[in-house]
Amino acid sequence: MNNEISLQQYADKVGCAKPSVERHVKGHLPEALLKAKDIEDVANGDSLLDELCKARDRTYSLLDKAEAAANTKVYGAPVAYLKEIREQLKFIAELEGKLSSQPQITIINNPQWVELRTLIIGALEPYPEAREAVVHAISSK
Repeated sequence: MNNEISLQQYADKVGCAKPSVERHVKGHLPEALLKAKDIEDVANGDSLLDELCKARDRTYSLLDKAEAAANTKVYGAPVAYLKEIREQLKFIAELEGKLSSQPQITIINNPQWVELRTLIIGALEPYPEAREAVVHAISSK
């Protein structure tokens, strides 16, 4: 007896959209889950993504209803749903490793780096080849 179900049936069963299920079936697992220490971490992470998918799908549904109702008293302003969807997509992308939530640090114009760079290049003045190599290495990044 074949116990297989369609992707749509599974999506309906777990309360998630079919594209979300397809993504998981194709072997797309978030980077953080691939590094998980044990199966429980993977299950918890996958469950979190499923819950986020459900929340996102429900938010889209409410947005559709808000736009169709043309009455902000019932569903609120559609723009609020758009903001929520944007935040959900950002969070999902972070969990999937597609977007970094870590701040980008640029030291090129940092006064301490400028001072250190000047000191290093100055110290290499008697060694023109080494100085040129360091200047090239610093400039190429």
